[in-house]
Amino acid sequence: MTALLPAPKPVQPLAQPPVMGARVPLEARLAARRATRPLRTVVLGCGVVGGGVITNLPDPLILTAILARTSRPEGAFPAPVFTDADAVFASRPDLVIEALPGGAEAEALLARAVAQRCHVISANKDVAARRPDLIREARASGRVFAHSAAVGGGAPVLETVARLSASGAGIARVRGVLNGTSNFVLDRLMAGESLESAVAAAQAAGFAEADPSADLDGLDAANKLVLIAREAWGVSLDPASVTRESISHLPSGAAQSARRQSRRLRQVALLERVGSRVRARVRIEALAETDALARTRDEGNCVVLSPERGAQVIVAGKGAGRAPTAASMLGDLHRLIAAVCS
Repeated sequence: MTALLPAPKPVQPLAQPPVMGARVPLEARLAARRATRPLRTVVLGCGVVGGGVITNLPDPLILTAILARTSRPEGAFPAPVFTDADAVFASRPDLVIEALPGGAEAEALLARAVAQRCHVISANKDVAARRPDLIREARASGRVFAHSAAVGGGAPVLETVARLSASGAGIARVRGVLNGTSNFVLDRLMAGESLESAVAAAQAAGFAEADPSADLDGLDAANKLVLIAREAWGVSLDPASVTRESISHLPSGAAQSARRQSRRLRQVALLERVGSRVRARVRIEALAETDALARTRDEGNCVVLSPERGAQVIVAGKGAGRAPTAASMLGDLHRLIAAVCS
């Protein structure tokens, strides 16, 4: 038996300032002051995802600077754009929103944000998976380090895992399609396209990077399994220890063979706990059409969570592209505002 988890409750509006002249308790006056205090905010990266966040930045965030790899025309964005990170951090941000491709630069900038005691919102599953120390350091200093967009895109995977754990239901097993780019590519292989053509289509749609190897080789999905395991059980897995199969190494004719058997190829990420051990793997499987993961199309993500107690929970949504990733980051921003501004 499966059950869809109810949608999260909407974020409550921020408290309004008290009416002038009214006698208001000190605690209420302080709460109102916190609610109206703006957070000085910088955005690292103004590409597909960063641009989507910038255009929808909620109050009471004040955008003070944007970091880009190349200069932008004056007035192109609602804040000054710099190619020098020092200039961005010189604006003394309270909040750093990171929307850069994974890599050494993003890791160094996130470490700098944490060292400067900034709140952090990130979609960077690579850094979040490999550097749990940054998350611990931020939270130990009373700052938020949120990375919901790192797993599932528009599907609230980490949030659902956290709610199940908090409810006492626990998590025994996680099985899912966690990489929208690979799903998009596999659907096109099933339709008869070549791998090169399918990857080019994913890049043209904005789902795949210029180097799609992290998606195709399963590293992206492995990083996400690490984050889920940390949220579910508080364990630290090494992404390099997750066994992986690559789409690039599929045998010739694998897609046609699956189609003849009325099956669909999927990159399936599996995480399960047996006693004190946690097993994680990413591999290509030919699934029956009735499987929830087989029904996920194009850039979609789908995760089946098996609690220790209770019915399975299925979480699904768009897993790649500007809109779902930016929407997930904006969800983290609203939760941050509710937590620190009210």
